[in-house]
Amino acid sequence: MTSNQTSRLQTFVRSTLGCGCPEEVLRSIHLTHVEVSIESDTLFTRLDVGGQLLVYVLEVVGDPQRAAAALPAFIASGMVERDSQGFNRLRVVLATDDPEGLQPTAEHIFNDSAPRDDRIHLHLVGISELPFD
Repeated sequence: MTSNQTSRLQTFVRSTLGCGCPEEVLRSIHLTHVEVSIESDTLFTRLDVGGQLLVYVLEVVGDPQRAAAALPAFIASGMVERDSQGFNRLRVVLATDDPEGLQPTAEHIFNDSAPRDDRIHLHLVGISELPFD
């Protein structure tokens, strides 16, 4: 990963997601992209930020309801990984062409699926806000 890519990821984590992680945590960011459906316009990206913060990004082009439908499974998977791997926090990010339109549905699903703790957060962003190449 180039220093420019690392810088963009750090800005995304710090500014877009509002993470207050110490600088030393942000120095080590590892990402993995995985196609999650038969459709080529759905992508899952996993970020490990310094072994402390786990970020799951579900990027869906087109119908945002696909992202909402996948949200419970992503939350469950992220919580298992967060807890089993010793991460402090999990941030679940839905990236769509219409984050504002999806927000009420996504928040409802998140509130029904996520535990009531301060170690998991939901973020909705536009696809253009993602720092991935």
